[in-house]
Amino acid sequence: MKTSLFLPVFEALGHEARLRLFNLIYQSGKIGVRPKEMMDKFGSNPGTLDFHLKKLVAAKLVVLKMGGPRGVYCASECIPDALLQLLDSSDEKLHQNSFSICGRAQETEILNSCI
Repeated sequence: MKTSLFLPVFEALGHEARLRLFNLIYQSGKIGVRPKEMMDKFGSNPGTLDFHLKKLVAAKLVVLKMGGPRGVYCASECIPDALLQLLDSSDEKLHQNSFSICGRAQETEILNSCI
């Protein structure tokens, strides 16, 4: 297995804001999440959200499906199995450490910061 194939995934998820966005989208299942819902949840502006979503799409972690004026973001079907195992892990402590959602003020600060 070539680990270099996973570099775009590591880069995309290496930013805490994108990790939180990805977790929200992944947890939404096939229903997906609209950009408005993400902005409401994280208190971010449209430009910052768009920047982070484009990184997740480029890494093939999420896809934009049509369904409304701006579409719905859903988890891609091309997510590496190892990442799926981490996300689906029944180890509650792992989920708390990796994907816990902190207070709204900190979420906004993290999401509005760019690389």
